[in-house]
Amino acid sequence: MTVVKTWLAAAACGLLVGFPLAARAAPPAATQVERIVIPYAVGGITDLYGRLLAEQLQAGQKLTILADNRPGGGGAIGTAFVAKSKPDGRTLLLGSVGTATNPAMIKALPYDPHDIVPIAQVAISPLILYVRADLAQDVHQLVDYAKQTPGRLTFANSGVGSSPNLAAALFARQIGAQVTHVSYRGTSAAINDFLGGQVDAYFDTLQAMSHVKTGRIRALAVAAPERLADAPDLPTLDELGVHDVYASSWWGIFVPAGTPAPVIGELQTRLRQAVESPVVKQRAREMGAVAIYRDQPAFQAFFDSEIKRWNAIIAAEHLSIE
Repeated sequence: MTVVKTWLAAAACGLLVGFPLAARAAPPAATQVERIVIPYAVGGITDLYGRLLAEQLQAGQKLTILADNRPGGGGAIGTAFVAKSKPDGRTLLLGSVGTATNPAMIKALPYDPHDIVPIAQVAISPLILYVRADLAQDVHQLVDYAKQTPGRLTFANSGVGSSPNLAAALFARQIGAQVTHVSYRGTSAAINDFLGGQVDAYFDTLQAMSHVKTGRIRALAVAAPERLADAPDLPTLDELGVHDVYASSWWGIFVPAGTPAPVIGELQTRLRQAVESPVVKQRAREMGAVAIYRDQPAFQAFFDSEIKRWNAIIAAEHLSIE
């Protein structure tokens, strides 16, 4: 079987540890300050990766990089802050799937989506379909169970419109079955109930593979076009007859619209150097993510495809964030 290319490789699971938080001390001068706005709370993978980027971007530079958490509204509050910031290249947004889906899910969106511009993708993590170990041996058994008992198969997710929620909704539509979505406030609560057997299935990254080794859950397939290099025995859903269910967690940098092209170019150079550094690659691997740099045209195309793919699911499932 084909093993996924390097940019989709994911590594052994584990928590990101051992690096300091981005500096929050008083900056030496206003002209030397930049910030990466993280539109989610402290402690999640977006926060950890944002701080990792801030640390690496600051290394060797005569400036201060702030990791600025502005959670709320499914990521909309932090995004609005960046969208309304001065377009000078000093305020960056670490966006994710929510950046693509929020305009379709939030009626009173506090910003104009055209007021932010994607400039570079910086990481990705394909999702894997996990189930309770006693529920199904493989995807075929899971599909049969879902079809024979409409609504009984439950999928945990870390919030309405999150990557696991969208992946489960797409999976259910592709197999033609009714499932029940159980939404939690964050990944920790979702995975805890899943591991405790309160929920049947969950789409998550390679991080959850550590629980597979304990026998508590089973990994059935990866929601990607090709197999993962670090899980070569795990088939894709395509191989098992469930086609076009591609879902991942991903992260990219956005800036306010109107940021000058030379400033964007300089930012892209620095971002590429940071993302391709050994320290970022290794620490991303420890999170079950892959540090990958995609330039602006490639990231824009990917971002547009995410909007198209998930907007269709959001409309069909009537998903919304109040």
